Amino acid sequence: MDVQHVLLSPKGRIGPRDFSRGLILLTGAMMIIQIAAALVSPAFGILQYPLVFAYVCVFGKRLHDGGRSAWLYLAFLAGYFFIVTVGSAVLLPILSPNAYSMQAEFQKLAQSGGISAAFEAMTNDARELARESVLTTIVTFLAASGILGLIGRRLNSDPSSNIYGPPTEQAGQPDTFS
Repeated sequence: MDVQHVLLSPKGRIGPRDFSRGLILLTGAMMIIQIAAALVSPAFGILQYPLVFAYVCVFGKRLHDGGRSAWLYLAFLAGYFFIVTVGSAVLLPILSPNAYSMQAEFQKLAQSGGISAAFEAMTNDARELARESVLTTIVTFLAASGILGLIGRRLNSDPSSNIYGPPTEQAGQPDTFS
């Protein structure tokens, strides 16, 4: 796998194997950044933004392999936000009960003291909220990444050349992990 081609170039095609390897690398890097941002310093969160381009490259080239436009990555992005939002709503009270109670307090403040009071409280407690909810954040991120990765891996490859380039090595071959 050519890491530079897979992670940093939006042009061309990649097969399921290189897609999976690239996604695993990105998921690991993103997970480390999320943990560092929650437990060490929120400044680490800025490192997530360059990884967005790498995600676009990996998913875009996988879509290209099937003859589809990389703009369909927006559907994957919408799916990611949906999975994370629903997953967080379901798992926050279970995995991060302290963060859930903090959010309930913020809601009570918003209802009684106004939005500005709630935002001030959230700003003051943002670091503690991030620490308390890190487990939920990581679990929902991994779930979303896994689900979307499986969908991306299962996309059909175009066995012949298309407008995005020649077929990948794996095009037309059985989809195995070997």
